[in-house]
Amino acid sequence: MSPSPPDWTIDTNVLYKAASVDMNAVSFLMTIFKERHIVTFDTEGRIEREYRNCIEKTRIEGGNELVKKWFIEVVGKLAYKFSGRLSQRHQRSLRKLAFDRSDWPFVAVCSMALSKHLVSDDSDYHDNIKSYLKSSMHINVLSTQEAADL
Repeated sequence: MSPSPPDWTIDTNVLYKAASVDMNAVSFLMTIFKERHIVTFDTEGRIEREYRNCIEKTRIEGGNELVKKWFIEVVGKLAYKFSGRLSQRHQRSLRKLAFDRSDWPFVAVCSMALSKHLVSDDSDYHDNIKSYLKSSMHINVLSTQEAADL
């Protein structure tokens, strides 16, 4: 039996960066595509909606088609879904740390995933948040550069 491919939770800002031809983001997304890695989504559909909004916005702004093609492939063949709901304890802690609520589904999904790798260059994932996620939820927040290097 072959090992299952790695799974990744990918913040929407990675897609925005790829649409702006940030080479680290493009490289990372292409690796996911070529090596058939798994991308995690929430069963409630919030992450998918954010991705679709990103695709629409970058189309309007003249972004390239890479992200759209990547998204179609990922949703069709490489997606695993978990609940995007956090426990009350984690909600309280993240609220105290002033962590943007729109990022909660990514954290919740990542906490359920096997690898616990969340990729983001978003400033919302500052050191206090990263420390909390690592110590309390075993989540590794990686930049696109770090993820591309893995």
